[in-house]
Amino acid sequence: MKRLAVAVLAGLAGAGLSVCLAPATAGAQGHGFALFSELKHGPDFEHFDYVNPAAPKGGTIRQGSLLPFNSTNVMRFPGNTPNELSLTFDSLMVRAQDEPAAFYGLLAEHVEIEPAFAAVRFRLREEARWHDGTPVTAADVAFTFTTLRQHGLPGHQSVLRGVRIDVIDERVVEFSPAQPADWRYVELVATFPIQSAAFWRAREVGETTLDVPLGSGPYRLVSVEVNQRTVLSRDPAYWAAALAVNRGRWNVDRIETLYFRERNAKIEALRAGLLDIAREFNAASWARDYDGPRLARGELVRTIHRERSPGTLAALLFNLRRPPLDDRRVRAALACAFDAHWVRERLFRGVYGAPASLYGATDMAARGAVGSGERTILSPHIDKLPDGVLAAPGPPTCAGKSRRGRVRHADALLRDAGWIIRDGRRVSATTGAALTLDYVGTSTGVERAIPAWATVLEDLGVDLRTRLHDFATVRHELLSHNFDVSQSVFSPRFPPGGAERLGWHSENRNVVGYALAGAADPALDAAIEAIATATTIDEIHHGTRAFDRVMRWQHYLVPLWHRDEIWLAHDAGLRLPEGFALKRFGHLSTLWWAPSAHPSTDE
Repeated sequence: MKRLAVAVLAGLAGAGLSVCLAPATAGAQGHGFALFSELKHGPDFEHFDYVNPAAPKGGTIRQGSLLPFNSTNVMRFPGNTPNELSLTFDSLMVRAQDEPAAFYGLLAEHVEIEPAFAAVRFRLREEARWHDGTPVTAADVAFTFTTLRQHGLPGHQSVLRGVRIDVIDERVVEFSPAQPADWRYVELVATFPIQSAAFWRAREVGETTLDVPLGSGPYRLVSVEVNQRTVLSRDPAYWAAALAVNRGRWNVDRIETLYFRERNAKIEALRAGLLDIAREFNAASWARDYDGPRLARGELVRTIHRERSPGTLAALLFNLRRPPLDDRRVRAALACAFDAHWVRERLFRGVYGAPASLYGATDMAARGAVGSGERTILSPHIDKLPDGVLAAPGPPTCAGKSRRGRVRHADALLRDAGWIIRDGRRVSATTGAALTLDYVGTSTGVERAIPAWATVLEDLGVDLRTRLHDFATVRHELLSHNFDVSQSVFSPRFPPGGAERLGWHSENRNVVGYALAGAADPALDAAIEAIATATTIDEIHHGTRAFDRVMRWQHYLVPLWHRDEIWLAHDAGLRLPEGFALKRFGHLSTLWWAPSAHPSTDE
């Protein structure tokens, strides 16, 4: 079994070695750490392998966003901040994009981890500076996470709950949890953007603000116009520009982000030359919406990149807070009525893969009968799980059934759940209330399949009403839990745990903006906790396989398709390092303009 590995400086720095250590029996110190594997790079490495250290610097990148924002306070929840704001702050460590879960020092020059994660200490670099020239101190780090524990996202509050934060001296800060052997707090404190305590002394940390924050990162926020435009400028005096973790990155001088209310306007802006890059999520749009003079002239290109992750599962999501969607048989019937194969082949031209596991074709996916690790997690809750859950990774589906066969099977499930046909309508046998559902979504692709689903449901006597809105409105409805059915995506990463906890743990069921489905399943909770407390890759797999198995058997989602590709449309002059595999939205840090196509940074 692979266990926590950290690069050890003491006694080994000269050899550039790393050692694999069992967290329950040994501690370590060094320039970085890796969860469940060894560090790829020693303390004297020059740059990450996935960058071009000789990339030219300069130019402007214009990108678009559909995510509205109302604040520049990244520590407050609820509140929406621009994603690009993260580029103005540094974190204690940087996560490597070509290793499963490895972290190298940025603000921190040295990290020390005690056995079982009983404590972690960071020593800050003496040269670390805020943009105003003042030093970044241990007090800033402590302020950041003390504030985040009180005002931050529910997931952050949960991870930091019970973690003691001590300032040892001006450059050393220590974190020690109440419950050892939980690596999640180490990952959070290593990667969250550190905030200036001095900046916030004159402001309310629990309130929204649009003030330009004081950062320490590669970019400065130059201007911000709410839901219209943000402008970031590369800091020529950036204190960490020469560090190994930054070489070959942050090549663009200026990043402009334009905000749009709906995706078609964003695509048209790209086609018209008002944007330089856009990421596409919809297969039909990818196939048809980028034609035009710029593409014909070769000024605009489309590139496909493989994700460094299990990929993304698109699915229909039920709101379990609303009866009768809290009944597994009803969910199974509704899933049977939806012909996902027809959607993939007819509406989306076979571009998407057929989904099975939430984790794609990875070792995190449930397969066959449960192993001993999964059984240990699920056995205490077996009386609340469907028959057969231990024997197969998922229940029998309606895939391949004719429309008549799907209707017949769904009808049997609904009748078994107490929903009968009366005067052509599906009603409760006890109350007489009609079974009606609201679908809430945008006009982005999946909605093209909803009328076909509604027709089959009509044969079953179920009334499906469709409410289509712009992206911002739909986001508000979902975060407020004001829907019956909507579309969702599940994009896990390694190490897993974050998406699972925020989306499905019962502790977040009543938190606005989280646990959209509202599940309250002890077996799911147990699987999520098993992931969080895992100390080996095998234990991670036991937890994810249990989670995957329960999700599939309980019909919490209606899987539509799976995708592990990233689709980018961008100006032909933009470059990525050869062979670089994107990781979510990490591409901006390594992009550069080819010298022959280098645009001006003038307004």
